[in-house]
Amino acid sequence: MATIDRTDPDQLAAAQALVIQTLTEAHATEEALVTTLRAHIAMTPAGGYRSLLERHLGETRQQARAIERRLDELGAGRSLLASGLDLAQTFVGQVLALTKGPVDLLRGKSGEEKLLKNAKDECATEALEIATYDGLHALAEAIGDEKTAQLALRHRGQEERMLEELRALIPSLAHATVLAQATGDPTYDASTTGAADSAGRFARETQDAVGST
Repeated sequence: MATIDRTDPDQLAAAQALVIQTLTEAHATEEALVTTLRAHIAMTPAGGYRSLLERHLGETRQQARAIERRLDELGAGRSLLASGLDLAQTFVGQVLALTKGPVDLLRGKSGEEKLLKNAKDECATEALEIATYDGLHALAEAIGDEKTAQLALRHRGQEERMLEELRALIPSLAHATVLAQATGDPTYDASTTGAADSAGRFARETQDAVGST
């Protein structure tokens, strides 16, 4: 595989700039995914699928923080924020995620179909992230940046596991969808979704607070 001449300052600087750019793109994607996952958890009933989303939400938040630390170590964190590049890319991702949430709530004829469509979208996002970390790993190796290369491998492994587990869920989600719409026997229970659970916890906490006064 062809590589750059690391003794050439211009080549090295150009490659380092690509590493920083890709890290920034990955950070924007992870930040946007946090918003999307929270929206999907809110509409997903308790069970294996929601547990998977909740686990990956934690992983995604950790990944975003790890990328921020690496950008700081590369001396790019402050300069990117100053230039507005990271802010702009993150803003675009957040806008996409925030506008997508309400659409997710409305699409599909049934709750079961909404979950199936969400899972398919999540598969697409995971594939994009895997490709991003593939590219980041290759770029980091080209300049001998072992720390960034290892970060890319670690994050890619988490995305690959998530994609595999999501794909394993698709048949059961599709089966639930066809049963709900063809037989009129839905299994989707909105009272057990993440949003319902959060509302219940809030009500209990409020009641406890009032009772203790």
